[in-house]
Amino acid sequence: MKFLVNPLRFAFMMTLLAVSAGCGETGNVKVYPARGVVNFDGKPMVGGGAISFVPLASQEGKNAGGIINSDGTFVMTTYVDGDGAMVGSFRVIINQTTSQEPDYGGDSDAPGAAKAMKAVQTVTSADVIPTIYADPVASPVEVKIEASEQNELTINLDRNVPGSFVPGA
Repeated sequence: MKFLVNPLRFAFMMTLLAVSAGCGETGNVKVYPARGVVNFDGKPMVGGGAISFVPLASQEGKNAGGIINSDGTFVMTTYVDGDGAMVGSFRVIINQTTSQEPDYGGDSDAPGAAKAMKAVQTVTSADVIPTIYADPVASPVEVKIEASEQNELTINLDRNVPGSFVPGA
């Protein structure tokens, strides 16, 4: 009995095998759940943005990052959405979203369609964090991730940070 293989199907299967082998847990550094809130001057940071952890010491593994929601909350991700961060001490880098494109509802191309603009949270100059928090070398914020299933972080940012520039101030 002769076994025939479609070359296209064979190539697809080999590609799938190679990709799945590279995406497995093998070789990934163990990560632990990490979530929290970013506060600025005692209240949740306005506007949302992005957060990332940069190791303070040389270590194997991938850096964790996350999205800061409009209420200041975040969940860190390393390999898959919300899985956390590796153990260690990290410098925290925060990039704040200070402006957003308007979000129009409805189909603007349809005849007679209503263009209802959804409310967008605005960031006033009083709510803009100092730029030093976005500096991967100079950010004064550090966190430590433990080998624990609950790394609840509260990151407090201050307007009066030495060496910082506050846009609009």
